[in-house]
Amino acid sequence: MADLRSIVVNRLDKLILTISRTTLFHDGPVQHLIRAAMVFIFFAFSIQKWNSYTATMLVPLISHSPVVFWIEPAFGVRGAGYFLGTSEMIFGTLIFLGYWSSRLGILGAIGSIITFVGTTGIIPFLPGAWAKEAGGFPIMTLPVGFLTKDVLFVVVSFYLLQLDLSRTAREIAKT
Repeated sequence: MADLRSIVVNRLDKLILTISRTTLFHDGPVQHLIRAAMVFIFFAFSIQKWNSYTATMLVPLISHSPVVFWIEPAFGVRGAGYFLGTSEMIFGTLIFLGYWSSRLGILGAIGSIITFVGTTGIIPFLPGAWAKEAGGFPIMTLPVGFLTKDVLFVVVSFYLLQLDLSRTAREIAKT
């Protein structure tokens, strides 16, 4: 039995080494995929906020945010949607431009961090966030489930910031 186990482990080790040497699993392509995914997320969600239907749906979330609570009273419902949508389009564009300019990527990543800290910051303040009828915490209601994905986006934003800071530092060191 120990012999069979060592054969399986040995073959798995060889498979892992072979896969790890492929182009797909080198850092470069994965970094580009992560950047592309963030650009897609920002563009897809920013466009939604320019629509009055979506802007109206955001009001309960915005009004409970410790970061962006002021946007709806300051700009109105449609203006809040335009403000958020335009901000997200700018951050997505900066992250996209980070393919060529690490400094622009840094600005996009910082904007992304602010965006997603703002959205995840809503979670503790949202009334009815946990379904009492289902036993309460940790059973989330739909708005909290929707916002929870942004925890991952905060982490990805920090990762992009790290990548672009490192690239910029290497560029500075060369001069």
